[in-house]
Amino acid sequence: MKIDLEINNTTNSPIKDGFFTIVAEKTFAELKYSLLKDKEVEISVALVTPEEIKKLNKEYRKNDSVTDILSFPEYKNIKEIEEAAAEKDSKKLFLGELILCYNDIKEYADRERLDLAGELAGVMSHGILHLLGFLHGEKMFAIQNKIQEETRCKKQ
Repeated sequence: MKIDLEINNTTNSPIKDGFFTIVAEKTFAELKYSLLKDKEVEISVALVTPEEIKKLNKEYRKNDSVTDILSFPEYKNIKEIEEAAAEKDSKKLFLGELILCYNDIKEYADRERLDLAGELAGVMSHGILHLLGFLHGEKMFAIQNKIQEETRCKKQ
């Protein structure tokens, strides 16, 4: 499987595109989805300001607040993804869009004295899992927590 992330960073985030690719690769590796092995998986990722994510959160979720991530899946569940992946004509599979608020994630990590890389990885992995049809639950949180821990900067 090839992972193609289209990243649009509209913020002053110093995070390089490669970071998000690594997190996506680790997340998919945990899942071991054979149905995607011959596909080019596409995900759109946007890093936006707190004002922009608040506006989107209000519009789409009716929550008038800043949030760390919004996920907009192309498919409702894994069954729909399997059906799309089974189409032999298409090598590409667009899974959806992730909107991250770097400032919100950074403020949370600073406030809680957590590693920023780990927090970003956990949020990104969480969003990818939503694109794959996961709902909040034990399996979802176990995967994102594993990715988060693997990505934390190790302090000497």
